[in-house]
Amino acid sequence: MTYEEFIAKALGDRSVNRAAKELGIGQRSLDRYVKGERLPDYRTALILAREAGTSPGETMMILAREEERKHPEKDILSTGFRLLVDAWNRLTNGIKPAY
Repeated sequence: MTYEEFIAKALGDRSVNRAAKELGIGQRSLDRYVKGERLPDYRTALILAREAGTSPGETMMILAREEERKHPEKDILSTGFRLLVDAWNRLTNGIKPAY
């Protein structure tokens, strides 16, 4: 799932203003997330994950890929983050790490 698809799924059929009020997110902040100008913080990402029906791990991967797409020079950090998310997902799902 792309970042744009994730945000669209989280909004559903609501306007930015209505979704912001219902989710307790600042309207200006949510508008910036929708426009791709900024990425949500962890707390907000978890709220959006619940609304989009995605797991926290999947959500963090979506955000990491979007960050990497916008800032390819940070690839080393994104790779490390992906490994952490993978380890977390495996831990919470009872699967042994791949490494």
